[in-house]
Amino acid sequence: MRRYHFDLVDTNTVLGAGGSLLDHDDQARKAAHGLVLEGRETRPELVGRGYVAIVRSDAGDEISRTAVDHPGGNGDGGE
Repeated sequence: MRRYHFDLVDTNTVLGAGGSLLDHDDQARKAAHGLVLEGRETRPELVGRGYVAIVRSDAGDEISRTAVDHPGGNGDGGE
């Protein structure tokens, strides 16, 4: 298992969302998507402010970026 770190980020702020041990990158992407969906419900004040959930490997490599503002999308135009 590999450790992944999850952060909620806007242009000026990083809100650490924690870390998880997961089997592979795809699980980390799905976990980030779930965090974004949950955040939209529990912290609606974050919607419309440019926040993204960023997943990084333990080595610091970015695995994915999911926008809080755009249901089903991510911050880099993919997904």
